[in-house]
Amino acid sequence: MLTDYLNEWKDELNICIRCGYCFEGCPIFKDGGWELDGARGKVILAYGLLSGELEPTEYVAEKLYQCTYCKDCIEKCSANVSIPDIMTAARADLREAGFTYDSHADLLSKVTESGNIFGKELKGPATEGEVPVLLGCRFLERRDDAERYLEMLRKLGIEPVVIEDEICCGMPFGVLGYKEELAEHKKKFKERFPHQRFICLCTTCAFFISKSYPELEPVYVIDEIHKRLPDADLTELGIKTTYHDPCNVSRGMDMVDEPRDIIDWLGAELVEFPKNAKETECCGGGGGVLVTDKPLSTRLAEKRIRQAGELGVDHLVTLCPTCELNLRNAADSTGTDVEVRNLLDLVCDSVL
Repeated sequence: MLTDYLNEWKDELNICIRCGYCFEGCPIFKDGGWELDGARGKVILAYGLLSGELEPTEYVAEKLYQCTYCKDCIEKCSANVSIPDIMTAARADLREAGFTYDSHADLLSKVTESGNIFGKELKGPATEGEVPVLLGCRFLERRDDAERYLEMLRKLGIEPVVIEDEICCGMPFGVLGYKEELAEHKKKFKERFPHQRFICLCTTCAFFISKSYPELEPVYVIDEIHKRLPDADLTELGIKTTYHDPCNVSRGMDMVDEPRDIIDWLGAELVEFPKNAKETECCGGGGGVLVTDKPLSTRLAEKRIRQAGELGVDHLVTLCPTCELNLRNAADSTGTDVEVRNLLDLVCDSVL
């Protein structure tokens, strides 16, 4: 098997000292319990493929795709080895060797043909303003919510400009290892959305674009809300809620205090998860696991929503629309009486 992509990460693979600290918070290891479920085991698999000591198999591919890119391993790693980047390289080499998933091809064909992950024609609520705003696939599909969020931004002094035919940022290509297709899609994205600095409503878009488009300057919407909310006319919500830190927010964008400040300013009582902030437990929605191994994703989400049910709260708020969807489905499947909402909805409730 050719390992052109893994070869770029040879130094990182050699830096790993196999200490095992990455097991501590790994959601996949906690679910499966085997060495190869954890980050260390996956690094060993990747090194075996690179060195030629290990032949690629369906089992090896399965283990390397069972990673949510939660980045807890990076937080725990004393050598700062970037496991998600290694996983992406390994996936790219496996894909080149013919180890592919029908579910991946289906998702990516939807993005290629329609411009979004849903595979259908979606039009954004086009507006004329001063500040470019990228909705992202999930908020593009939730048009009523998107319009409400844009109105909330206007109340906070931001005049948003949104285009009707925006397309996916390309994240699915990136995490699933479709390197060449991602390069082509990035060209299409920048042609369709020709802005250098803009506000991202979607957590995933904000993180992925900042990492994969170094020439662009995405601003996460929470940064703008956090700056402007103290001067806004707010209605206190008087609710009791917990907050689920999305991995891309807390560990990816180093944003822990801002969402909690906002919850406090809105007049909501916050009850913390036992594992929160940079110790947050992943809901199972990242890394392509939703389309690679839905049962695994569901188990992780159900574990998290049960924790929320034990806190005695009425609401669970989060920021990532994928976390929101995964946790809401888990609440339904487990019968947990907790309403899952986006923090942007709470801001709208208070501001509008």
